[in-house]
Amino acid sequence: MKRTLRFITFSCTLLVLLFVFAPAYVFAAGNKEQAVYEPSIQILDSRQRLISLNEPPERIVSLSPNITEILFALGLGDNIVGRTDYCDYPVEASAIPSMGDLFSPSIEMIVASEPSLVILSTLGQSQTIDAIEQTGIPVAFFNEAETLEGTYRLIESVGKITGTYEQALYSTETMRSLVEKIRTIIVGLPKPSVYYVAGFGEWGDFTATGDTFINDLITIAGATNIAENGKNWMFQAELILENDPEIIILPPSWGSTFELTHQQFSTMEPYKHLQAVKNGKIYPFDNGMLERQGPRSALAVLNLAKLFHPSIQWETIE
Repeated sequence: MKRTLRFITFSCTLLVLLFVFAPAYVFAAGNKEQAVYEPSIQILDSRQRLISLNEPPERIVSLSPNITEILFALGLGDNIVGRTDYCDYPVEASAIPSMGDLFSPSIEMIVASEPSLVILSTLGQSQTIDAIEQTGIPVAFFNEAETLEGTYRLIESVGKITGTYEQALYSTETMRSLVEKIRTIIVGLPKPSVYYVAGFGEWGDFTATGDTFINDLITIAGATNIAENGKNWMFQAELILENDPEIIILPPSWGSTFELTHQQFSTMEPYKHLQAVKNGKIYPFDNGMLERQGPRSALAVLNLAKLFHPSIQWETIE
């Protein structure tokens, strides 16, 4: 009888102990499980879609040239397993398999590359995003304002989603420092009038209007864009003649060279009557550096400032 009572007492004590400590054990175990599965990276993209990743992506497909540049600048070139036909900088990008063009990349090739993440920028299309997401692959779409400040945010967003935020901050801080030095040097200097040639001739005149990223860079570099009041890259030849810019920035036409593009532009009506043409103030420029929001944008400001203010000893800040 005593043995039975001792067994009953022991059993009751054990039940009490389990009742007291089991919740703590379960809670601790639950927390441990949560720590394992809780996403380590979370960020809202430009669609206000929450992108969650358990770990930094090891395999990335970039479907925008500027995103490819940013990834390389953050030391992630080896993580890129897919790009577009237009992702041509840095030169190492050419060794990465292309998924197709900007507007209709191959979804089959993207899936076959087994990416942990696909990143698109301003040229991304909703149909492409939907098609990729339907396969279960996470997609981050970043579309920041077409300003230098927007560029900083873009780089930092890519840094957050890829687990390289510290590197991204270092990159943007370095860019900010360079741009601030340029601002300090050119403050109070005369601002030459400038026209950026994005297209000319029989198909119409197109330029960096006031709502473009290039306009922001031209302004920061210390010049006045004659098309700053225009919109959507559209301009009229009459307005070019009326404003008669002191400086013309002329990137090579697609598939051509600066020399051929320069010859065509400077001998064609009505452009041949412009003072910049007569004075030999037509300059080539790397349109990839100038048009893409990315890590080379601060360098684009510096190179523009050199054109606009050639008397400055720019070597001191390089």
